[in-house]
Amino acid sequence: MVFNKMLKKIKIGGILFHMVLLVLSLTCLYPLFWLLINSVKTNSELFGDPWGFASSIQINNYVTAWVSGKIGISFFNSSLVSISSVIITIFLSSAAAFAISRLKWKLSSFVLSLFLLGIMIPIHSTLIPLFTMFNKIGIINRYIALILPYVAFALPTSIFILSGFMKTFPSEIEEAVIIDGCSMAGFFWRILFPLSKSPIATISIFNFVGMWNELMFALIFLSDPNKTTLPVSLTRFKGQYSTNWTVQLAAVVTMIIPSITAYIFLNDKIIESITVGSVKG
Repeated sequence: MVFNKMLKKIKIGGILFHMVLLVLSLTCLYPLFWLLINSVKTNSELFGDPWGFASSIQINNYVTAWVSGKIGISFFNSSLVSISSVIITIFLSSAAAFAISRLKWKLSSFVLSLFLLGIMIPIHSTLIPLFTMFNKIGIINRYIALILPYVAFALPTSIFILSGFMKTFPSEIEEAVIIDGCSMAGFFWRILFPLSKSPIATISIFNFVGMWNELMFALIFLSDPNKTTLPVSLTRFKGQYSTNWTVQLAAVVTMIIPSITAYIFLNDKIIESITVGSVKG
C-alpha cells in the first residue's frame, strides 16, 4: 500500500512537472507563431484581427522586405560579420584557453583573471572610445570595425568556458601523446581541439546570437546603407507618418531564422557541454 501511494505521488509529480514544461514551452513558442501568421497578412487584417489567421497568404511581404527593404543585402552583411567573428573567436579563445589550462607557467591564473575582467565591462560603454580610435585609423564603415569589438567582447566568456573544459581533460592522455613524440601544438590541434566540440558549440551559438542581434555598434560603425546589418535595417521600416507593419514582421521572421536554425543544429552539443561540466565539476 505504501509503495502504491509513493508510486502515485511520483506519477502525479511527473505529470505536473511535464504540464509546467508544456506551459513554459507554449509561452516561448506562441510569440514566434504569432509573428509568423501575422507576417503573411495585410495591414488591415493585422489591426482588424491580430490573433486570427490570414484570409490569404501574402508572400509579397517577404519579397518587399527582401528587395525594397534591402534585407537581402543586410542578411549578407550580418552573416559575414557574425560568422567571421565567431570563427575568429573560436580559434583565439581555444588557443588562449589551452595556454592557460594546459601549459605550466606562473602567470596563467593571473592572465585568466585579466580576461575575466572583460566580463565586468559594459560593452556599449566603450562605444565612444572605440569610435574615436577607429575613426583615427580609418576603419569606420568597414566590416572590421564590427568584427574587432565583437571578438574582443566574446573572448572573456569563451575563454572561461573552454579553459574550464580543458582543465578536466585527463593528463594521462596528454602524457602518453607527448611520450609518443607529439608536440604540445600537435596535441592541441589533433586531439584536444576536436574533442572540445561541445563547449565550442556552446560558445558559438551564444556568441552568434549576440553578434547577430547587436544594434548599437552596427548603427554607429557602419553608416553605409550597403553595409548595414539586419538590426539596423529593421529601423528603416518605420516611417515618419506611417509604418508597413506586416512587411516589418516579415523582416523580423527573416532575421530570427538563422538564430533558431543554429540552435536546432547545435542544441545537443550545448546540452552535452552542460552535462559534461556538471559531472566533471
